[in-house]
Amino acid sequence: MYITMSYDVQIGRLISRTRELEGKGTFLLCSTAQTIQEITTFNPHEGIFVSRKDFENALYDFCKSAISNYIEEGRNKDVYTFSIYTDSYNGSYIVYINNRASLEQTVAECYDGYQENYMRTGDEIYNQTKEQVYRSSKFSEGDYPFMFEDMPACLESYLEMYSCISQETPEYLSNKENYIFEKTIIDSELFLIAMDVIQRLHNDLKQLNQTEDFIAYVSAADGVGGDYLTLSQLVRNGVPLDQLYKAMPDLKSKDQEFQFAVDAIHQLSLDQQVKHWVNVIEGGEFGEGSMKSFWRTDYEAYEQLVALGAPAIPYIKEYLNGDLNNEGRNILTLVLETLGEQ
Repeated sequence: MYITMSYDVQIGRLISRTRELEGKGTFLLCSTAQTIQEITTFNPHEGIFVSRKDFENALYDFCKSAISNYIEEGRNKDVYTFSIYTDSYNGSYIVYINNRASLEQTVAECYDGYQENYMRTGDEIYNQTKEQVYRSSKFSEGDYPFMFEDMPACLESYLEMYSCISQETPEYLSNKENYIFEKTIIDSELFLIAMDVIQRLHNDLKQLNQTEDFIAYVSAADGVGGDYLTLSQLVRNGVPLDQLYKAMPDLKSKDQEFQFAVDAIHQLSLDQQVKHWVNVIEGGEFGEGSMKSFWRTDYEAYEQLVALGAPAIPYIKEYLNGDLNNEGRNILTLVLETLGEQ
């Protein structure tokens, strides 16, 4: 796993398809002897090969089962969201689906609870209007009554081995046969697979009685980007912007705030623009102009620096020669590498 801020940039580049997956041409053999071995060639008798397409097909079947299950439970009315919750570190997928009736019930329960706690404690955190509770609950997957985890045996098996690979814990392998995976799988490829599955589900999702603001997307677990990665990149993949804004008007407001800030920065001299974005990266989550305040990751700051082009290189090098934290140095180095590739 990359260090946090470098991870933001690396996963951002991967999702935006501006970098290749790492590990191409290399394979990982998970043996029955509880070992994980890196290999470059293999014979069919050495183990069962699991391709990216095998992973994708298994996840696709899982999602189709989730849709069928949701309909069979009698929930198929005014469905406004379908998401594949993805944890690319622990190796897991969960399908979440919600409709307006369930949302309204959640909002009513949360609002009543907040009012009770506010009256009891006086804590302003509970002093929220029903509209505020509605907006915060609408895409809060953990509050949905429907979550689907009943995976096909093959997907469950793949992910169990993936977890051992990702966390470097071969002692927890329990496979009864040898399995071989493409090494690219551990470069957060679970996200790319889920994104492709969302596209494949286009016709299947028509079985759901959708609202006019329905969206289907991939979401990230907290440890691998969470809401910031979801809102800044994942939810935008495959969802038209006007549809996204219809579903998430608060996100539209944040995007407008970000664009306003960027436009203002563009009025500065080139060296001052570089200074601003370096300060944003160095300032971290709670610094002035933090990307988190716009519901984005530091990949956005990286992109802004790259957009300045070759003329910015001397100024970036000045900062690299100065006193930077490790994360900032890592990101600026990536900026220079990217500009050098252009």
